[in-house]
Amino acid sequence: MIRRIPLSACLIIVTGLLTSCGYHFSGEGDGPKPGLKYVAIPVFENKTTEQDLGAIFAGALRQEFMRKGKLQVVPVEEAEAVFKATIINIYSNTVAHHAAPNIVSERVAVEDRLYVTLDVRCEDVKTHKVLWRDPQFRYYRVYRLADDPLHPNAMEGYENRRLALVYLADEMAIRIHDRFLSNF
Repeated sequence: MIRRIPLSACLIIVTGLLTSCGYHFSGEGDGPKPGLKYVAIPVFENKTTEQDLGAIFAGALRQEFMRKGKLQVVPVEEAEAVFKATIINIYSNTVAHHAAPNIVSERVAVEDRLYVTLDVRCEDVKTHKVLWRDPQFRYYRVYRLADDPLHPNAMEGYENRRLALVYLADEMAIRIHDRFLSNF
């Protein structure tokens, strides 16, 4: 005779197993230094030719920490740990083309994939010990160069690239925050 286990009992068992093995959702946890309360995120160093990237990426990471609220973002003088990052590389590859009419060999770029690479770390203020680091954190975003590839508009391409950079800053901030708190 087969006996059925009630759904509530199954849920209790699964919950118990998940919590006992240390499982937690991304972006939760105590991070690499339990008890840490105050972090600083100064403007990132920018080794690229793209203007304002250091401020854009640091601002996105500050917003992510403030939005999630587990650690308080404070000035460097009040911090227990400081996030330091260098934007070490930015480059793009064309990923889509449009064939120009009446010109067999001419193809016009339609979309680029924009890559940004960071060297990001969090240091303890007192000991200068690196609490967490990813020296080659890279992410990308595909963006459209122009709505009409046969009549490209330079300003439209520039604006689309800037929007891609803001997107990358936001997405990378989410991943840095979550990986830091998950100590991953």
